[in-house]
Order: sequence, then C-alpha cells, then structure tokens
Amino acid sequence: MTYSQWLLTAALLSLATASYAQDQPTAPTAPTARLTEVVYLDANRHQLPSEQGAVERKETIYRDTVSGTTRTYYLPSGKLKSFVPFASVRKNLRHGTVSEYYESGQLRYQASFQAGHVVGDLVTYYPDGTLKRREHHQSDQPDTGECFGPDGQPVAYFPYEQMPVYSEGAGDKAAMVRAVMLNVRYPVDALKQRVYGVVKVSFVVGKDGRVQDIKPNDIKPGDVPKGIARAYESLQDAAVSAVRQLKPFAPGRQDGEPVAVSFTVPVTFRIQ
Repeated sequence: MTYSQWLLTAALLSLATASYAQDQPTAPTAPTARLTEVVYLDANRHQLPSEQGAVERKETIYRDTVSGTTRTYYLPSGKLKSFVPFASVRKNLRHGTVSEYYESGQLRYQASFQAGHVVGDLVTYYPDGTLKRREHHQSDQPDTGECFGPDGQPVAYFPYEQMPVYSEGAGDKAAMVRAVMLNVRYPVDALKQRVYGVVKVSFVVGKDGRVQDIKPNDIKPGDVPKGIARAYESLQDAAVSAVRQLKPFAPGRQDGEPVAVSFTVPVTFRIQ
C-alpha cells in the first residue's frame, strides 16, 4: 500500500467510525497519531486480507514508535468490543485501563495494568450488568477475589484464566511436549543428510479442546542452506505430524467460559 493510499484508508476509517460513535461506549480519546494499523479477524482470530468474512476490526493507533492503543470493533455492527492501551504494542505490554464490552454496549471486563501486570481491581460482569467477579491484584496475582452467579449470589471462587489441560500425565506443558516427542518419526532423507535441529510448531487448542491450526513457524530467508532445504522441510512435516497426533485437552477458560488458546512447542531432532 502506498503512502497516499494509507492516508485515504485512514480518512475513510475515521469517517466510518464517526458515523456510529454516538452509540458506542466511550473510550479514552486517542492523542495525535503517527500511524494507524487496521486488521480484520475471523471467528478463529485469523487475520484476513479484507473485511469480507471478518467478525472483528482491530485498529491500532501509535502515539510514537513504541506505545499506542488498540480498539477492536464487532462486525458488522461496528460496536466497540475492547479498548487496550499499550506501553509497547509489539511486546503486547499493556499499560493503563483495559475495557471490554458485550456487543450490547454493556461493560464485560475492566482492569488496570502497569507495564503488563494487573494492579488493583479486576472486575467482570454478566450481559445484564450483574457483577460476576471482583479481584484485587498485587504483583500481578489476586490477593483477594470473589465470584457471583447470574442471580448475584456468591459462588465458589475460580481463577479468571485457566490454561488447557492435556489428557495425559500431569496435564501441563511438559506432558504435552513429552507426548509430541513420543510421536516424532525422524525423516529418512534428513537422517541421510544428517540434518538436525529444533522445529517450532504453532497450534491452537480450540474451545472444544481439540488441536487445530497446526503449522511450523516461519523461518528467515537464508537460515537454512539451500542444500538441505528439502530435508529441513521433511523435519517440519514430521514435527507437524507429531503435534497432529496429540489427544484432546480440557479446554482453556476465561472467566469460566471456554476459549481458544495458542501454543508454540519446540520439536527437537537429534542424531545420536
């Protein structure tokens, strides 16, 4: 995209946002921006090339070369879904008050961050505005917390975020990595060329606990010599195959609701 095209896109987005701004929850006013990035996401939070098929639009406005704010909007309604200030956008370092909303406009989540850590109160609400959770954090950990049912009555406390649990061993990441390594089969062509190393594979544990969206991490051009490129691709294929054989997980949860969680696992190929 050329610089002039970017300016036109930014202007059109500003006009589109203004058309429904009066119906939106009020988010802090962004300071003068140096750059705006816009991405579209599908239901699995995959980035799309355009608005077609998207369920969210995410706009990141940079204050400088490091810090900025991200506003995410529901599509096609265009209503504000979240407002997140960052001390560092690239490092995902939250700093300030983070707010998330239901599509109705009702506040769903609010917490204050300092340098990526929750400080003070974290609160969540049901769609009708009933308080669901109240926690007080020190050193990024809740020192007090209480949870409530839809009727407003107290219920047993549970953590806001719960990671997926693998169905074997201790259920932690170490158990998952061990299961992957047991599934690895060293490719013959890589053995013949004595090609070894570590292949990083990304995947998602879906809301149903099943492994999906498996793919090897991209490598930089020139990192793998041309003479062994085909053998290295075989290592990548073998690593993906090993991850694909993972059994289902107990899904991750956020405020008690199942959520998709991304993982990256290193698969080591070593010649004895």
